[in-house]
Amino acid sequence: MTIVTMAVLGRLLVWTIQTSGPTKRIWKLHPILAELGECDFCMGCWVYALLAWLFSINLLEPIYVPVLSEIITGIAFSFISHLAAMGWKARWGYEVLE
Repeated sequence: MTIVTMAVLGRLLVWTIQTSGPTKRIWKLHPILAELGECDFCMGCWVYALLAWLFSINLLEPIYVPVLSEIITGIAFSFISHLAAMGWKARWGYEVLE
């Protein structure tokens, strides 16, 4: 799996988890869960760390520390994805004023 494929797959998973009906009920259970559901970066850290573990992707390639490598890879991918999403929204997004 390439890095671009993982980035796109992770972003799609983050969006799906944030917007699907069953998970919206989970976000309403507790205020901390609601914050997690609204934050692209926070959700991305969990999703990308899981994907890094599932597909054995390690950005620190010569060095491997079992859990730390996945967490660092997840944070890095989440940050890049978050920046890309912010840029996309700034360039092509819109706001509804009421």
